[in-house]
Formats: sequence, structure tokens, C-alpha cells
Amino acid sequence: MEDSLITVKDVADYLKLKEQTVYLLARQNKIPSLKVGGSLRFKRSQIDAWLSARNDSVREISHQHRVLIVDDEEAVRSTLKEMVELHGISAVTVKSGFEAIAQAKQHAFRLVFLDLNMPEMNGAETVKALKEIDRGLAVVVVTALTGEDQLFRSVLEFGPVSVIPKPFTINHIRDVLALYFANVSRKEAAISKSGA
Repeated sequence: MEDSLITVKDVADYLKLKEQTVYLLARQNKIPSLKVGGSLRFKRSQIDAWLSARNDSVREISHQHRVLIVDDEEAVRSTLKEMVELHGISAVTVKSGFEAIAQAKQHAFRLVFLDLNMPEMNGAETVKALKEIDRGLAVVVVTALTGEDQLFRSVLEFGPVSVIPKPFTINHIRDVLALYFANVSRKEAAISKSGA
């Protein structure tokens, strides 16, 4: 049974990744897979061998290929999450600075997309707290505020940040992801849902 064939869902559960990420890794030949009747399948023994040989890479995929999205608007959170995950990167969404801090204490993130204008704890206060947890965390401010706004200027006190305007496009998101993730290219064509 050790060499049994398993599905994408089984591999995703086993590696604690999203199914979409497993498909992307298989398509890029970064994980051993085979086609059976037009469907992707995996040999458990090959997955185990791959894990043993690539332990550091798996840790990077599961932790450093994770993005935190902080915005009080559900529509913005879900849109950003969808755009990030289209690039094979896992995303966690939260609606407040307090939730962001709780997530950052439990999980490692490579990057945070952050709204500045949020109730209870604004974006600048959130960045300060997140940087105390992880100084290396990259921050991308997603805002309609301008450089003239005091809240916008205050976030710069905690280190360099990238800025994406609201409303944003898939190209904005792709360009920022390309700065921090080797598997994302700025030259990629815009991804569309109908292309899959």
C-alpha cells in the first residue's frame, strides 16, 4: 500500500497546502506526479522521498510562500486572496489589526497586504505590532489615501513599504508578488479565470 496512487486532495492534505498549489507545483515539475486517465495522481512513496530530499524547500513553500491580507472590507479581502492564490501562493485573510497580530504570532508570513484606514487599530499601528513580531515581514499598503495624509506618512516610520492604490488590478498584485516570490514573473500575461 506504500506505493498506492493518491489524489491532488490527498497530497494537499498531506502537505498542508491548497489543492491549487499542488496543481501548480505538479505543472512546474516541482513535485513528482503522473497522469492517469487525464487526472493527476501521485505515488505516496515518491511524495515521501521528495519530502525527505526537499525538506527545506517544503518548509519554504508552506511558510515563506504565505501572504497575510488585512482589510476591514470583505470584498477587498476576497478579491486580494483570489488574485494572490492565482499565483500559487497561499493567503490568509483577516479583518482587523488585532486578528493580523494573532495570525503573525502563530504563523510565518513573507508578505502582508494591509489597509491603512481600519476601525479599532489602524494600519500604522498594525504595521508597528507586526514588525515587532517579524522585522523581515514585507509590507504592502493597499489604500486610497495619498502621501499627504498623516496616517499614510505615519506607516513609513516603521520601515520601507510598497504601495498599491485602491482600486487595484491583477497587474498591481502580480508586480508586487514578483518582488518577493521567485515563482512569480512580472512578465507573465495577466491571469484570467477563463484560461484554466
